Amino acid sequence: MKRHFLFYFLLLSLASAHGQFDTKMQIEYSKTVGDSFEIYISLPPAYNLNDTYSIVYYCDANLKSGTHLRELISTNQYNNLRNSIFVGIGHIGNFHVLRRRDFILPTISGYDTVGRDKNYGQTEKFYSYLKNELVPSINSKFKTNVDSNSILGHSLGGLFAFFCLFKSDNLFSKYFALSPALWIDKYSIYKFNHVQTGFSQNKYLYFASGSKETVNKILKGTNEAKVFLDTRQYANLTYDYDIWNGETHNSEVPLSLEKILKEKL
Repeated sequence: MKRHFLFYFLLLSLASAHGQFDTKMQIEYSKTVGDSFEIYISLPPAYNLNDTYSIVYYCDANLKSGTHLRELISTNQYNNLRNSIFVGIGHIGNFHVLRRRDFILPTISGYDTVGRDKNYGQTEKFYSYLKNELVPSINSKFKTNVDSNSILGHSLGGLFAFFCLFKSDNLFSKYFALSPALWIDKYSIYKFNHVQTGFSQNKYLYFASGSKETVNKILKGTNEAKVFLDTRQYANLTYDYDIWNGETHNSEVPLSLEKILKEKL
């Protein structure tokens, strides 16, 4: 099975040798979550089985932010990404319900975390799926730099990116949070912060919002996150924060994605 998989992607690499990423989608089942996901794997131009690649995992692969990311990397303007593979995770079904299940934080009961119900606040399960199923699967199929994984999300997906950062483990080294919904449950994201004085390995965080994101409380949340990080001054963490003037919850996404692809990976 693995030989056929590698042969398939070898053919794919030959087809993408003209300067563009090429993407294939497959459906994979998660035992941890108890649900299936669409997994989009985008290989760079001139993909080589013997080369080592950094992996960029991104949420909402079949929604606007994920679709726009793939549109960008399908052009030939990002030669700096030739050593990167993009892996998108997309929900199958009612994404409104499923995003709340996988990206919204659980409640804290005693010294443990529990989901509100099966379709709300099951972030711990989704994180475990990435850590124990998806990432190991990708590492088994490609030669990867396990110290250079990235996670990217928009809105609730951006909240999840902060959740991953605050996990304070080494699953990811770069975190990209576009218009993160940090306000959810009265900013309970900070209750899940396991970072003490800093990180054992170098980490990078990029987060952004639009200047018009006031009614949805996104701008307030990202401004407060900047103050929080400036105050804590965590060791081995560097971060950048952009407020895109005149932009909204959705219109800031293309600007942030282009900056990430050109400068941050």
